[in-house]
Amino acid sequence: MDGTNYITIGYNFLQIAINAIGEMKKQGNKTTLIMKGGLTDDEAWAEYDELTKWNDNNIAIPVLFNFFHGSELILKGLILYCGGKLGAKNHKLSDLLLKLKNCPSPPHKNVLDHFEKIIQNNGFEDFFIENNASTDSFYEIFKYPEFRNGNEIKFWMVRGNEKAGLEKFQAIATLASGIKTEIIKWKSA
Repeated sequence: MDGTNYITIGYNFLQIAINAIGEMKKQGNKTTLIMKGGLTDDEAWAEYDELTKWNDNNIAIPVLFNFFHGSELILKGLILYCGGKLGAKNHKLSDLLLKLKNCPSPPHKNVLDHFEKIIQNNGFEDFFIENNASTDSFYEIFKYPEFRNGNEIKFWMVRGNEKAGLEKFQAIATLASGIKTEIIKWKSA
C-alpha cells in the first residue's frame, strides 16, 4: 500500500471540518440571539435551532474529532508513501509524526512543521491541559463524555464561546487547509 487511501480519506475528514467551520462563520457562532416577537414557543425554538445549528455548542466536538482524525489518517498515509511502516495500531499524532520524520524519504520540513503545529499549537492547548490530556488522546476525548478512568471531560472550553470560539475554529480550518497546501508544495518542488 502506498498510503494514497489513507491520505484521501483523511482529506475527507478534514473537508467536513472545513465545511462545518465555514457554516459556523456564516452564522456567526452566536448562542445568544434577539428573537422577533409574536412567535409561539415552538416557532421560537425552531427559529433558534435554525439560527444556531452550526454554532460550537452543536458542532465543536465532532469538528475537532474530524480534524484530528483526518490529520492522523494523512500522517499514516504519508508514512507509507515515504517508505515507512505503520506497525501496531496507534492513534497518537506525536508518535506518528516521529515515525514520519524517521521514514527513508521523509517529506519536506514545511510538511513536518505543519503537523507539529497541529499537534502543539492548534489553539485548543488550554482545553487539553484542563483535561490533563494532549492531542494524542483526541480519539478518546472527542468520542466520549468521560475518560476510561471515569473522569468527566470538560468541554466548556470548546463550546459556547461565540466570537472567541469562532476565531479558534477558523484557525483549525486554516490548519486543515494548510495540510493539503504543504503536501502539494512538497510534491511539486
